Amino acid sequence: MVRRFLPSLAWTLMMAAPAFLTAQTGRAGVPGFEICGGYSYVFNTYNPTLNSVSVSGMNGWDASFKAPLLRSFFGIKGDVSGFYRADRPQFNPRTYFFLAGPQVGLRIRRASVFAHGMVGVSHLSVSAVSSVDSNTAFAMALGGGLDVGIARWLGWRITGDFYNTYYHAKNSQFDEITNFNGRISTGPVLRF
Repeated sequence: MVRRFLPSLAWTLMMAAPAFLTAQTGRAGVPGFEICGGYSYVFNTYNPTLNSVSVSGMNGWDASFKAPLLRSFFGIKGDVSGFYRADRPQFNPRTYFFLAGPQVGLRIRRASVFAHGMVGVSHLSVSAVSSVDSNTAFAMALGGGLDVGIARWLGWRITGDFYNTYYHAKNSQFDEITNFNGRISTGPVLRF
């Protein structure tokens, strides 16, 4: 019975998706859903002490998805990003952030400005330092950005965030790895 039901459910959802997406379009044909991806860079806003080491100055990527709750003004945003550093042979961290939270925005002609606050988890993987374990910790991000419209369904996004988390290291030389940083990201945004 389940094998008969699942294909019917999948077909129904595929047929209903265009109507649902059209219904979620904001005022004057302004799209409400957004998918964005691009380049991201984290920089240090914290000076490490003798008992800590900083994860900063890292290049990476950022991808996000926003679903509207109140037209295109208010929505829920999910954000995934990864950052890498390989210039120090003795410390090669890789960090990954998985965040979600509300986003508010205001459209001004073909551009829009927005602010968001997100919480989630961050995972740190470290290679070349055998006494430091990988660690997962609570993470938060506060920031905003600007979307410049190229076409109705396409724009270019620039964002800036402040985010932090603290990883606890198991090492005799330092007891924490700080990640108290700012982040800038840029890339194309698809709106539908």
